[in-house]
Amino acid sequence: MLLTSFRKNSPFSQRGLIRFKRNIDMNQSIILLLILPLLLATQVEAQGLFPPELKNIYASKPDSKYSDEFNGKRKNNSFDTKKWHYRESTKTGLGQGKEYVQEKDGKLICYGHKNKRKAGAIVSNNYFQYGFYAFNWKTTGIVPDARNAWHPSVWGSLNDTRRNNVPGTTGENSNWMEIDIMEFSTWSKVKTDWSSDAPCYLWVDSLNKKVKVNIKPGPSFGWKKAIMIDGKKDKYKGEIIGRSGFDQWQTWGMEYHPEYLQMWYLDSEEWVKVGHRINFSENDVAPSLRTVPNKARKPLYWYLGNLFLPQGKTPIQEEQITNSTFEVDWFHYHPLKTK
Repeated sequence: MLLTSFRKNSPFSQRGLIRFKRNIDMNQSIILLLILPLLLATQVEAQGLFPPELKNIYASKPDSKYSDEFNGKRKNNSFDTKKWHYRESTKTGLGQGKEYVQEKDGKLICYGHKNKRKAGAIVSNNYFQYGFYAFNWKTTGIVPDARNAWHPSVWGSLNDTRRNNVPGTTGENSNWMEIDIMEFSTWSKVKTDWSSDAPCYLWVDSLNKKVKVNIKPGPSFGWKKAIMIDGKKDKYKGEIIGRSGFDQWQTWGMEYHPEYLQMWYLDSEEWVKVGHRINFSENDVAPSLRTVPNKARKPLYWYLGNLFLPQGKTPIQEEQITNSTFEVDWFHYHPLKTK
């Protein structure tokens, strides 16, 4: 009897071993939860997806609420609707549904359909601001040395296309700044390129309205659009940045810091600053190629996607229109560290 009881309660009995294993599993789970954030941050740094020299400014680990690996493997190849929604469709240019946007094979794919004259895009459910933004992308169906009808982009706006606006961006005395981290142009007759810029919209008391910096009457005030990378002339290693490699995976990043905007490029395994730094200036300083007034700094809703945009200096020809995709492997947001 005593021996039987001992065997049942002994850590070496079957029941005891099961209980012992459960305790180990529970302890391992607790330890994993405690060290997982550190492991993820270390993994991001080890993979070269975050510039090491920025680790004292921004969180090394991407914020999971706003970042996306696009590998959810959901039904019907759906994206994560807790983070994103479709950009509003239009009669021409934009469509909704899985024929236009899919999360497939571990990436986001925004399709451009020649026969429909439409493409798809998604918009973040939340607006956010200061941090380091990074993403890995490529396109198909867009040729550098030819006219193009498609407008892939990663950019931030004042609204989410669902009638929600960032506070302080609408109404009297409001100001805001659009940020185009990467935006393709369709205007050239014979070339395709992409740029990075930050046009601001400023309230003008005498006109009782907001004016976009590079649209009339903005230029008559001496205003200019802030440009980080001019896709038609800015170079890296002797080559114009925005005019090649569209069909190759490439990783770009941007700092949205309280004092400046700065583009980064992942060259093999090394992050390098590329283009021009945009500084935020006093509000009475006119916006220029390298400055934006402080009052235009606002959080933004972020857009990833494609758009059919045939407008240009000359009418586009049917043979110049292709099917296309804009593909994003991942999108990371590393928030600014609070002091």
